[in-house]
Amino acid sequence: MKITFLVPPPIDGKIPERVAGCAYLLYYVPNIFLLSAAAVLEKAGYEVRYIETTIKKWQRGHFLAYLKEDLSDVYCFYSVNLSQGTDIYALNDIRNLRGDVPVIFFGPAPSDRPAEFVVDNDSYVVRGEPEYTMVELLKALHSKSSVNGIKSVSFMDNGEIIHNVNRELIEDLDSLPFPARHLIEEKEVYYNPKLGKRPFTAVCTSRGCSYRCIYCVPSSLSFSRELEYKHYLGKKPPVRKRSPENIIEEFKLLRSQGYKAVNVQDDQFVWGAERTIKICEGIKDLDIVWGCSARSDHLNEPIVKTMAEANCKFIDLGVESFSQEILDYVRKDIDVKKNEEAIKLVKKYGISAKINIMFGASPIETMDTIKKNMEEVKRLKVDQVMYNIANPFPGTEFYKIAKENKLFVYGDYKPVNVAKEANIAYPHLSKKDLEDAVRRANFEFFLTPRFIIKNIRRLGSLDSLKAMFKKLF
Repeated sequence: MKITFLVPPPIDGKIPERVAGCAYLLYYVPNIFLLSAAAVLEKAGYEVRYIETTIKKWQRGHFLAYLKEDLSDVYCFYSVNLSQGTDIYALNDIRNLRGDVPVIFFGPAPSDRPAEFVVDNDSYVVRGEPEYTMVELLKALHSKSSVNGIKSVSFMDNGEIIHNVNRELIEDLDSLPFPARHLIEEKEVYYNPKLGKRPFTAVCTSRGCSYRCIYCVPSSLSFSRELEYKHYLGKKPPVRKRSPENIIEEFKLLRSQGYKAVNVQDDQFVWGAERTIKICEGIKDLDIVWGCSARSDHLNEPIVKTMAEANCKFIDLGVESFSQEILDYVRKDIDVKKNEEAIKLVKKYGISAKINIMFGASPIETMDTIKKNMEEVKRLKVDQVMYNIANPFPGTEFYKIAKENKLFVYGDYKPVNVAKEANIAYPHLSKKDLEDAVRRANFEFFLTPRFIIKNIRRLGSLDSLKAMFKKLF
């Protein structure tokens, strides 16, 4: 069987980012979650292709011409909330041009709402972690046997949508093959400006997060995994981690393949000092720059020092707010002072401190708390900041709160660019208030001479800087 993973042209011109899964594209990151599933299928003997039309700059006409000539036996779409409309539209194109060829959806959106993707007898949803489920499903499709017993599959039978029982978590992540990066055709396009080197790729060293933030949309694979687990067991799944030895092996492979920059795509990279330091010791001589996300309360001086020595160039810190009341409301389970200490510690060792600030995640938010956030960013001389407006994504506790309290300005969730547009409003904070606030915050940070001078060299050119501004303003 020939299996093709597709990223179709967006129907509205805005490219959804499918790895983090909660915003529109700022820069291209390899979808290692899709490529992990592809690697497992290759290992099982399937012929696999990966076509990312957005990188190829295909317009709809080119995509339709491709479908007319293509002979794939199965198409697969890794779908996030922002891509659902585009992916369903592509399914209709496939039906018009390829008839009843099977189409498989996986990722957080179909894991949360499989009935919206299972639209006919030849469309299927793989919920949660996709790797082993997809192998079983494809074997059944190839042999034309029943899919009734395949765990975590949703499908249509005689007009009724069937949701098979959920699959157990993958316990041994080391048993999975490394992502099939050789399927990427335009490797040079992928780039992370925070690292500034090419070739660039991503690595995932763990799955899941053990914390309880009401708003959080973790990495798209972790979110798929979490949604499936919550739907059937009513709680978050436990974190699963790869061994340091397995991670070091992958980094060494990447070095041999010429990669110079890596983003660790975990929800939270620092799971204990011993594991973190062992990983850092194993990769520090590979001449690979890298960055990651970490909770402030998981960082201490020995860990940060070792990360710096291993060529870690940035750490994303989910600060969210400098108001303790707001942090408590969103169940961040962290102290404002600890966030401040972590920013200073990361900067002390020459690692770029990039923080995330979110406006409107709580009814406690006011223009005064928003102003305080902007003042603290200046006072702490943060290297980079991402200001966003809180958007209650389906599947989160925040979504339930927004629905119950009628916070949605459009009546329900709507895909929006959270760096620009509000999806919610409070009696004292309108949609316009939130949008004006995030615009002003971005202007005050990104258009300062300090930021421009510091980052123009890192971004490579003034045009790159202008492109980044265009995404934000």
